[in-house]
Amino acid sequence: MAKMTGFEKYFVNRRGERFFEKLIDDLETSGTLKITGNSRILELGGGNGALSSLIYKRYQPASYTFTDYDPDQLALAQESMKERFGEVPESFTFQQADAADLVYKNGSFDLVIAHLILHHLGGTDAIFSGLNEISRVLVPGGTFLYTEFSHKKEIRAKLTEMGYAITYKKGLHRENAVAVKQTAKN
Repeated sequence: MAKMTGFEKYFVNRRGERFFEKLIDDLETSGTLKITGNSRILELGGGNGALSSLIYKRYQPASYTFTDYDPDQLALAQESMKERFGEVPESFTFQQADAADLVYKNGSFDLVIAHLILHHLGGTDAIFSGLNEISRVLVPGGTFLYTEFSHKKEIRAKLTEMGYAITYKKGLHRENAVAVKQTAKN
């Protein structure tokens, strides 16, 4: 996974809580996203922490593992969390991670979030390797929430092949999708 350029960081970090509120509201209304206080969440490439802050504020999940490949982004997210809540909530951990090579045990998470990061893995083969890793760390019946603007058809086809049921909403240049892991198949 390549480190982001300054422009890419600007693009990712410009999304604020308002954008993510609309996304989460839409997914809740459609019934495709279910987060509870018992949820164990992994966010890949979390950027400035706006989405994780919103999810924490709404649901207070049991655990939230916030990752980014870039240590500067991790520091930015931690500072943002401290500003929003006065301190980093106990249920949060921040870790540098590569989405194509996750260090977590099989079935560790109920929800994995990847907002605009799959394309950073490389071409479709690299993205598929990342999807295999995501599937491995999800529990059977777990949810994979992703937003992506490239390789959309290929990603949907691969997830379907892997046993996921997919609900998605196309945006102007991207799609927001929720993929629910139907079987224990990895």
